[in-house]
Amino acid sequence: MIVRTTHLTAWTMVFGLLASQPTFAAELALPGLKLTEPQIPAEVEGATRKLNEQMGRNVEPAQNAAVHLVQLFGAEVLKDELRDTTLQMLGIESFDKDAPRMIYLEPFSRMKHRENPEKRQAFLEQLETDFHMTAGDPWKSEDFPALAAYFDANQQQLDRLVAIADLPHYYAPILSAENPPSLMGASFSLEYRLPYMSHCLAKRAMRSLATGDFDSAANDLMAAHKLANLLANGSPLDVSLAKAHWADSFAFRSEQSMLRSGLLSADQAKQYLARLQEMPRLPSDTRAADIGERLTMHREIEMLRDSDEALFAFFDWDPMEHQADLAKLRGANIDWKLAFERTNAMQDKVVVVLGMTDPKAQLEEIRRLDAEATEWQKVTDADKTSLYDSLMANREAASRWIGEAVAMGCRANLWQRVHTDNRGSVRRDFTLVGFALVAYRQEHGSYPKQLSELTPNLLKELPVDPHSNELWGYKHLPNGKVRLISWGANMVPNVGDWRDDDVSLELD
Repeated sequence: MIVRTTHLTAWTMVFGLLASQPTFAAELALPGLKLTEPQIPAEVEGATRKLNEQMGRNVEPAQNAAVHLVQLFGAEVLKDELRDTTLQMLGIESFDKDAPRMIYLEPFSRMKHRENPEKRQAFLEQLETDFHMTAGDPWKSEDFPALAAYFDANQQQLDRLVAIADLPHYYAPILSAENPPSLMGASFSLEYRLPYMSHCLAKRAMRSLATGDFDSAANDLMAAHKLANLLANGSPLDVSLAKAHWADSFAFRSEQSMLRSGLLSADQAKQYLARLQEMPRLPSDTRAADIGERLTMHREIEMLRDSDEALFAFFDWDPMEHQADLAKLRGANIDWKLAFERTNAMQDKVVVVLGMTDPKAQLEEIRRLDAEATEWQKVTDADKTSLYDSLMANREAASRWIGEAVAMGCRANLWQRVHTDNRGSVRRDFTLVGFALVAYRQEHGSYPKQLSELTPNLLKELPVDPHSNELWGYKHLPNGKVRLISWGANMVPNVGDWRDDDVSLELD
């Protein structure tokens, strides 16, 4: 297996820094939650085992956020067919049955109106409306009583979630219920809940802010960011990173509402800015491509090598009609080592492109790789030679082709991955600059003429727009307002245009 040492070293350093921070595992201890040494069952093999060993290495169950999230959500959050294996790999021997469990909207409505289905349905609809209407803005309990009651019922649960966010690790076993098990079909039932939990923390924070409890609001929003970081660093898969960005976006949306609210003092803005600047950024998709996607490809090749069902599916063959073809193919002695090597070589190109820092050069390389993929597909579609005949003619080339086919089939949209990273950077940096602007205005009575006036007292340096590597747009508006602008991926103003991907933050 080829994995870039530089990426693994950086990844290890991140976890080392996180582990060195104070944690709250002691306050998360429960009398009925019994933990033991995690074990990976023998039946978890190959790339799946390597990935889980890599992600779970040196993660103590008591320090693993995933362990405490399963306790908070209930073991039913795990797929039935994977539950026992997952608990064994997490090191969970038993749960505390008396500990508070997260209550969701529909069960909460049943609790409120057990005997009256009509009132229950009406309450649920009101609760869902409240949840939607509050968006990320400050709100008060008297204006949204159903939602206030929901958060009051989950106070212990959400407080526990804030403590979980301070743990140094997140490792949830990456397993598949498919037969044969494929990493492309891995179950992510636990992490599906995390964006919702981040959303709840962000909404609860805005209620605290509206009542003047800035510290509680700040702690909830910081916890939402920490949960996103735990997930993004704990699973090197694209789907996990996408959920981490989703979870993170709820906190940023509330933070930008906080900036527009007029409820912050200069000291509060500075305090929050300092905490946000200390928060690690979400990792780029480079790591997901280098580790998670690479091992997913390895697992697909392993399945072709070891499973007749997988090989039938690869060629879209009916097993009843193609037994003889399968036997011939197996007898042709595919060089699977060459298939792995070719997949790695192709993935190395992707990792290099995703790691580029020059947006224009990166876009050109993405276009080149896309053109290569299109040409490869054309040649493959036009070639009517069977794989068996190709193996007989040139065993090495045909074996490498299998690696190419797997790499092409697993490759995610490169531009979309870069754009996701960039949008996450825009959200974070807009928020950083926004808090610096509010702190400056509260101290000086007006916003600075230029963003450069924010450095070095409030910001060590000015962040740039990741789409262009240039400074943000910054405009003074009537009535003392200002607007911070990112021109988006196309790097031109598109307000009112169907191509509009501009992002802006306007402050009074």
